[in-house]
Amino acid sequence: MILINYLLGIALGKYQSRWWLAMAILIDLSYIFYFKYYIFALSIILGKSSTAIPQIAMPLGVSFVTFHLLSYVIDIYRREIVAEKNILNFGLYILMFPHLIAGPIVRYKDIGEQIIKRNLSTELFVEGVKRFIGGLAKKVLIANIMAAVADQIFMTFPQYLTGQMIWLGLISYSIQIYFDFSGYSDMAIGLAKMFGFNFKENFNYPYVADSIQDFWRRWHISLSSWFRDYLYIPLGGDRKSGIRTLINIGIVFALTGLWHGANWHFVFWGIYFGMFLIIERLFFNKILLKFGGIFRHIYVLLVVIIGWLFFRIESLSYAIYLLKLMLGLNSNNITVYNIRYFISAEYLTILVVALVLATPFGKNIYQKLVTKFPVVDLIFFGGVLILSIMQLAGDTYNPFIYFRF
Repeated sequence: MILINYLLGIALGKYQSRWWLAMAILIDLSYIFYFKYYIFALSIILGKSSTAIPQIAMPLGVSFVTFHLLSYVIDIYRREIVAEKNILNFGLYILMFPHLIAGPIVRYKDIGEQIIKRNLSTELFVEGVKRFIGGLAKKVLIANIMAAVADQIFMTFPQYLTGQMIWLGLISYSIQIYFDFSGYSDMAIGLAKMFGFNFKENFNYPYVADSIQDFWRRWHISLSSWFRDYLYIPLGGDRKSGIRTLINIGIVFALTGLWHGANWHFVFWGIYFGMFLIIERLFFNKILLKFGGIFRHIYVLLVVIIGWLFFRIESLSYAIYLLKLMLGLNSNNITVYNIRYFISAEYLTILVVALVLATPFGKNIYQKLVTKFPVVDLIFFGGVLILSIMQLAGDTYNPFIYFRF
């Protein structure tokens, strides 16, 4: 794929032909379709139980690699970048290990010049080390602790579940997925800084958003901006009629869901968020503006937390069953677990820390403290690194949510 897109990039740079661009897009999409969606498509046609469905091993980082390739050839066609003549430099861009398996999506126009010439410095390296340690701590000390509780609850037999348990499981999962993915992004950004590269930020405190539109400006920024620039705007974006704009939003978010995995529950999850974006655009934004910030934040958190239910649970019918339990519309007669069974002192401590770190408040306080007492920086990051290593050494439980991407 590197060789094919390298050659097609040179051809596009020379001729700027729509045919060359169409060929590049077709080849790149066929690559991801075969490895990620071919089995899904066959299961729809033949039925999930069919023995005719083959098993295909998915290449590492297939989604991120494909999106990097697509952005590269499209930007050459748009004359936003010049085709890379050195195949080793192009190969480095595609296979650069910090962003290969967990993002963020890095565009060639943002780091193309850095591949050729970078400004290496002790300050940048130290900044990268601290960023990496922070990301590692997010993953190991917060996400994994939350994951243990979420997994325990969602692996419980359905007849033993209560609404309280599901709420606790979803809150834990919401914290897990944010600190897991933002932690990996921080580690990627930190590793890149150690080598002199500057990646753009991928998260901006999404859980403080005051609308779903605002949430998607803050969550997985590189993916949201990719779909905006390479799908939403080419479809017409906001320039078309009101109905066409709403259809464009629906298409983009259905495909955003599908990007996350070859399963109907991911598609539904994307449509679910697209629906709220459409509702906000039609009338709900005006209603939200009449209420205070706290109400808007509660609205966003409820929508997002319930959305994570459809993201995690593969069966749509089972997800709806759990949603009814959460809302008190269903109940189970068998009560085996009290909610306090899942809540330990460690869990409560990490929960409080996570809630603080999910807002700019914690960062602001820390920066003021370091300004007055610089030694705090060394003590804090040194201590966090030791705790992270101890946690990794003492526990084999280390889930990786984004393995499928």
